[in-house]
Amino acid sequence: MNYYESLNKVVDKIEEDLAKDINYKQLAKIVGTSSYTLQRIFVFLTGITLTEYIRKRRLSNAAEELLNTDTKIVDIALKYKYDSPISFSNAFKKMHGISPQNLRKNNVSIKTCPKIEFKPTIDVIDELEYRVIALNQQKLYGVTTGTIEESDSKAIRDLFDKSRKEKILDFIIENSDGKELYYGASIRLYDDDFTKNISYYILGKSKRKDFVSIDIPKATWACFKLKNKEQANILKLYNTIYTKWLPSSKYKEILNYPQLEIYYKDECEICIPIK
Repeated sequence: MNYYESLNKVVDKIEEDLAKDINYKQLAKIVGTSSYTLQRIFVFLTGITLTEYIRKRRLSNAAEELLNTDTKIVDIALKYKYDSPISFSNAFKKMHGISPQNLRKNNVSIKTCPKIEFKPTIDVIDELEYRVIALNQQKLYGVTTGTIEESDSKAIRDLFDKSRKEKILDFIIENSDGKELYYGASIRLYDDDFTKNISYYILGKSKRKDFVSIDIPKATWACFKLKNKEQANILKLYNTIYTKWLPSSKYKEILNYPQLEIYYKDECEICIPIK
């Protein structure tokens, strides 16, 4: 089974379970990765989070049932995993622009989110430059967002803004070993049932009273070089690593380990723990 066939099996499983509790861990097993990695791959390929896709598929099916059946709204709300008719109505109106009650009274158009089908594309990609290194366990020190939803980019921006304003980045850079300027480390939580929560860190090697610490486990890492620090190019590189390099390489990602972005003066490296 190739990589895109595996992703389509994930989509099929989601369709089967739209009226059930969807287990992200079981979805990830279909692809052979962690739920965190599956969600990142999904965003890279579709531009929408896996959670948002599931929500829109449920609301698309709910709209069809409202138009084509006499099922009570409360029963449809419960079927598609909403705790109450109010929360269902709010989500429904946000997507379709009309309440469930008014949809049945008025002949109006609705929005739908079709089932996704992944198809392999033949494209020309740049050669990847990477190194494989073995690192002993080490501690890194810095600041963190605390536990946030993966989609909470504002919390990450606020952390960087605070770090610049309070000269935390300057401290990390000035106390580096002269080569590594600072770490931006997106660390997944050590939880097998992880779905969408992360802790994001800005880290260095020097202690400070107001810094938190985190243990980076002993592991082998594949470190991919990017000759700039543009966020769009970083996301593109992640996409290439997870959809092109990992499926075709002899390596497997070590699950439940952190991922590191190591920043230098004019470039950075994305480091994936492998075995």
